[in-house]
Amino acid sequence: MRFELSEATIEQLPIMQRMGSYYVYDMSEYVGDEPGWEFPDTGDYECDDFRAYFEDPEASPFFIRVDGELAGFAIVNRQGSTSEVEYNMAQFFIHRKFKGRGIGALAARECFQRFRGTWDVMVIPLNVGAHAFWRRTISSFTDGNFEETRLSVHHLGNSEQDVFRFRS
Repeated sequence: MRFELSEATIEQLPIMQRMGSYYVYDMSEYVGDEPGWEFPDTGDYECDDFRAYFEDPEASPFFIRVDGELAGFAIVNRQGSTSEVEYNMAQFFIHRKFKGRGIGALAARECFQRFRGTWDVMVIPLNVGAHAFWRRTISSFTDGNFEETRLSVHHLGNSEQDVFRFRS
């Protein structure tokens, strides 16, 4: 298996944006009963606009590929839950075809190694699938040396997030 984490360009924004609908679809399994997560009458889930990540010089959008095939994306930025955070996993998605094969853990580890410092990974509390993935992945990466707390995050509309904090 050949794994690759490659920087995405602004010209590739439409590709990542289309992948976002699958990202939202996957999350709906856990949070779909919450207000704002209703399945749209159009039949298409819509994702937040990723353009800001491509225009922000402190954000790094990446595509994840396996044997040349698009397998997901990761977006790292500097907007953590507090000012002491240097890096944040702003968005992270692995296509279902590649789940359970260690691809997500490989991608996360590579991001953590590329960007050294204090990290946040924030998870919607009801998204138990993501919660389990991040706890396992971060614990393995840090040998269990991380903090996990639930915080109200100002820049996310004061929404509650489970925050994993660690140093890479």
